[in-house]
Amino acid sequence: MSDPQVQGIEWQLARAYVPWQKYTTRWSPLEGLAKGTIFPELYFPYHPTGR
Repeated sequence: MSDPQVQGIEWQLARAYVPWQKYTTRWSPLEGLAKGTIFPELYFPYHPTGR
């Protein structure tokens, strides 16, 4: 049953969701390299729990 169309039913396997983002400012290339992005709106550092 690897066929996505079985008995006339077409299955939707995935759907992408990309929210609208406002472009406000950007960081310098050096700061962006350190943080992984030049857009402050996309910067979400990982904070492990328990520390």
